[in-house]
This record gives sequence, structure tokens and C-alpha cells, in this order.
Amino acid sequence: MTSNAPVAALSAWIRERRRTLVGIGIGTASWVCAFTVAWLRWPPSPRLAPDERIAYALQLVTAPAMLILLMVCACLRLFDTAQAESPLAGAESAWFRINQRVLTNTIEQGAAFVPLVLGLAVRLSPERLRLLPIAVTVWCAGRVMFWVGYHVAPHWRAPGFDWTFYTSALLAGTYVGTWLWPS
Repeated sequence: MTSNAPVAALSAWIRERRRTLVGIGIGTASWVCAFTVAWLRWPPSPRLAPDERIAYALQLVTAPAMLILLMVCACLRLFDTAQAESPLAGAESAWFRINQRVLTNTIEQGAAFVPLVLGLAVRLSPERLRLLPIAVTVWCAGRVMFWVGYHVAPHWRAPGFDWTFYTSALLAGTYVGTWLWPS
């Protein structure tokens, strides 16, 4: 006699997370579409000497830095409730707490993303260098989607998170690939 307990447990898990799983599906499909279109349509990157590539990458990663600065501004207690001005009062609004969590998650995600951009700047072939501005654009768009989605409903964070995570994972895989199969 077989037990249906594992099937029932999986079914319950899916039922409880249906909205999040839909968000993940939307994020995955839309990321694949966005990245594919960007790769096909993005103009070639300038031909740069290896020493110029770091400067190029540093210019690109100012976009995530500016986005983080905007998120920091959204967390200014001056714009929250009067009671929230004391960081020990625990009186922050839900709006503030969401902004704080988005900021924290963006810094965590950026800690992987920015070094990957910088590392790939010197490893990519000139033909593939356009991956970097595409990645920065898609990553930043994902962070904005995550931020807006979080304010709509927690499960709508998923598409933006997917865009951010998949972009970083693609860069990490590409970086490893440059070591395994140098051009």
C-alpha cells in the first residue's frame, strides 16, 4: 500500500504559494524575453583596450549606485510618521518598512552584481562586451519592479527579484565560462 502523503504535502505547498509561483513564472518568462530582445537589438559596445574596460564598467555601475541612493532617500524618516523619527520607537509605517527591506535586499543583490560586472569587463571578448550595459539595464529594471511589486503585494516582488537574480546568475555563469573556455 502506498501513501499519498508526499503528493498531498506538495499539493498543499503549491496551493499556499500559488500567487508567488505565478509571479515567479511571469518573472522568468519576461526576463527571458527582455534579455533576448535586448541582446538582439542592443548596439555593439565600443572597442576598448583592457585598461579602458574597468573605467567603462565603473561608469555602468553608477546606475545601480544611483538607484540605491534613491532607495536611501525613500527611507528618510523625515518622510515617515512623526513617531518614526526615533529609530528605537518601532513606529515606522508599513511603507517605510517595505522601502527599508527593498534597500537591504538591493544592497545584498548588488554585492554580487557589481563585482561580476567589473570582473567581466576585463574577461569578455569585444563582441560580447555589450552584455554589461544590457545586464545593468535589466538588473536596475528588476530592482524597480521588485520595489514597486513589494508595495503592491508581497508576491509581486517575484518578477523583479527574478530579473535581478537571473541577471546576476547569467553574469556569474559567463564569468566561470570565461575561465573554462577563454576566448
